[in-house]
Amino acid sequence: MNELRNFIQQKLEEIQDLEVTPEIPDNLLEKNITYFSYTLEKNYFGADTGRNYTYNINLLGYIKRLQNDTENTLEIVDIISNQIEEKLKELNIHTSFYDVSVIDGIRKIQVRGDCMYNEINNGIV
Repeated sequence: MNELRNFIQQKLEEIQDLEVTPEIPDNLLEKNITYFSYTLEKNYFGADTGRNYTYNINLLGYIKRLQNDTENTLEIVDIISNQIEEKLKELNIHTSFYDVSVIDGIRKIQVRGDCMYNEINNGIV
């Protein structure tokens, strides 16, 4: 799974003005920085006669940015959401985005993605 995580991480790091990080507590977010953190879940789906497994991969992530009255924070987060969607689409990861809240002055969007990973070609199918 480490190879898959690195593959996704490299693709997401192509997005300018986005910090792809491990989960950061809300009280440690810095102003004017958009964060994206995610976790992966790998579930057995099936195998072929050569014992090459196929897995269902689920991604759960959060886009976070502190609300700032001197900018259009919603627009910034929406632009980053679109860029994340495009990068994950390039990897054949199907995504859904959900507005979570603007509690405590933090704009959050939950990102859910899924795909199939096959050991035969060590790639997302």
